[in-house]
Amino acid sequence: MSLIEQTLKNRRKKHNQSRWYTKELKSLLGNTWAMFYAILGGRMTGKSYALMDYLCNQKRKKQDQCKLYWMRISETSTKFMLANKAEKLVDPDLVRKYKLELSTKGMNVYDRGKMFMQVMPLSAMGKLKGNAFFDKDYTGEIIIVLDEFQLEQGEKRTSFDILYNFIGMIENIARTTKNKIRIFLIGNTLEEASGILKAFNFLPEGFGRFYLKRKRCIIDNIEPTEEYLKDRKGSAADILGGNEMSNYTNELKKDLSLICKTRLTSPSYLIKFGKTKQNIFIVWEGNIITRYKGQAVKSSVAMKPYLDDRYNPERRQTVIDIFDAQGYKFDTLITLSYFQGELQKIRK
Repeated sequence: MSLIEQTLKNRRKKHNQSRWYTKELKSLLGNTWAMFYAILGGRMTGKSYALMDYLCNQKRKKQDQCKLYWMRISETSTKFMLANKAEKLVDPDLVRKYKLELSTKGMNVYDRGKMFMQVMPLSAMGKLKGNAFFDKDYTGEIIIVLDEFQLEQGEKRTSFDILYNFIGMIENIARTTKNKIRIFLIGNTLEEASGILKAFNFLPEGFGRFYLKRKRCIIDNIEPTEEYLKDRKGSAADILGGNEMSNYTNELKKDLSLICKTRLTSPSYLIKFGKTKQNIFIVWEGNIITRYKGQAVKSSVAMKPYLDDRYNPERRQTVIDIFDAQGYKFDTLITLSYFQGELQKIRK
């Protein structure tokens, strides 16, 4: 067993996986210590359906003691969900199951005239900041869902920081609430790691359920089952895209051969993209990169001017060339993702 495989074994718990996510969600919710639940899987695995079923059930049982918020990144997406009395918000069979009669006013969705859910775009965080969402006397449960939080391949980059806006929305709704709050993150693909996932300082290097207790987070990275692949085989999407499309296969297309778990003893130099620790990396043993944690290192490479360090364009280009030639190794997938993200910023 490789070091990577051993690390993954220690971080995750294997469990029998069903064709649809309903049973998986029930076991996920049993971890009451968690605040964040990230559910990552291909399309048509039933992630959003299972979660909406759970929300409808919670609302039916708890009524006014349960506040529901469903978020998407763009205003276009939320408007689509809210159109025609929120016709695209809840699956038709769930509407029948819970006997819902939905109507809308602005971002609010009502069931028979009573508040059911608020549907909000992250892009509107600035406009909504300061609005009276938070009730200091409320003692019930708060459930927040950010659906499709991962931008997919080819999807237009946002003009705002998704993580910053999401934090702002949570503060608008919950302020400093620490209990009776559950925050769900639903994504179809891990092809490109979002800022939200990177905020947990962990990316799954394989399929399974991962427990990040210090972050009060559980990540389910769903492996396509045989039943799922059989259902898709021969469909229009399968014929056109095959199993190479990550929004169906849910494969993180990163080269795990670049991950090195060896013991590190000799720091070589720093690579600086900014002035703060989060923008600085340290190279060990000549080619293994980790996040910087304040170690004393004599040599450094500034990747852009004005960093209170000597800027040498040739040394900067050398770092880029080594990375492009896959000459660097990384201690974790999250370090690789952060480093690659910083390089993309300066190469635009």
